[in-house]
Amino acid sequence: KCFNKSKVHIEGDNGEVVTQQIKDNDSYEVYASEGSFPYYFHWNLIQDDDNVQGDYLVYYAEINQLNNVQNNCWGENFNAMLDLYPAGGYIWNPQWFCLDGNGSGEGSAAEGMYFAAREKIEAEDFAGAKTDLQEIVVQYPETKYAQAALKELYSLEAFVTNDYADLKAYYNSEPNIAASAELAKLADFLMNFCEIKLENWPTAITWFENVIQNPESTEDSIFAIIDLGYTYFLMENGGQKAAYAGNLTEHIPVLRLQFEQKRDDLLALLPGDQMSKTMKESISLLNSGELLQNVPNPFNGTTQIWYKLEEESNVTVNVFDYTGKQIKSFNPGTTDKGSHFVEFSSDGLPAGIYFYNLEINGKLTDAKKMTVVR
Repeated sequence: KCFNKSKVHIEGDNGEVVTQQIKDNDSYEVYASEGSFPYYFHWNLIQDDDNVQGDYLVYYAEINQLNNVQNNCWGENFNAMLDLYPAGGYIWNPQWFCLDGNGSGEGSAAEGMYFAAREKIEAEDFAGAKTDLQEIVVQYPETKYAQAALKELYSLEAFVTNDYADLKAYYNSEPNIAASAELAKLADFLMNFCEIKLENWPTAITWFENVIQNPESTEDSIFAIIDLGYTYFLMENGGQKAAYAGNLTEHIPVLRLQFEQKRDDLLALLPGDQMSKTMKESISLLNSGELLQNVPNPFNGTTQIWYKLEEESNVTVNVFDYTGKQIKSFNPGTTDKGSHFVEFSSDGLPAGIYFYNLEINGKLTDAKKMTVVR
């Protein structure tokens, strides 16, 4: 799992032997929250032997981004539209047919520059690495490596000049960052962590509280609550236990154990082990003509509505708002026996309670409600 705008690199060897396998997890094989998709993701075997629909090999919680997962091996019966979420959000060809020892490829110029910077870090040429990373942002701002470079610059600063005020100014003033919505959003996130390094507690706490109260996604709110609690711990460890308290005082942890329990409970709300296992069990227990509670729920973005058929049938799934007005109808038509789902998007809808029902051969067989959050 890749969380909270983390910097992640998933790489195996591109030879004849599989050196990295991610397979048969209880949850998705790879899950990444918004802003955390691996900047390098090649030469891995990613496989799920039971391959249940909806139990994705790769799940990324951001819809409007194209991710490069070329030169990976996906095992048997791979279908990119069913196994990678969101569907259509990936560049996956060419594949690496690892069972045959097949595959080779060349990286981009941005990739080469990034790994050259990483080699300088390993050689303790920190100043040279910093220069290279900043040059990636100038020359290749549209790439994943520019995002990785911004994250690496934050990690590197402690070994260069340890001047987080200067790093914050760089994030705030570099024209190529300002010109890119993705880089600007990431830089804003990293600037707040510079505020923490500078012990500007009120500024940092206010930033997290704003995200909690006005989240772009459920994941953003969850991570902001966790980071806010951790910021209070850092402030206390710096000898300033009562120096500042924000407006959302319910998120100030009293004990470390309490903080860790709350953190684990919040992370359990993300798509992963619990949801995936529960979904598999629930689908297997569905009776013909029944709906499964949509997953995820509550949701912001897209959700899946599952149903089960005992025989080939004509199916319709309808969605209504709280007034009973129909806002969406799915008509997959004649559908084979088995478990199936439709994917519903909340784009353009206000937060609130909605209802959905299942019609089989023109007869209503089940109905449930779901919650859209903003």
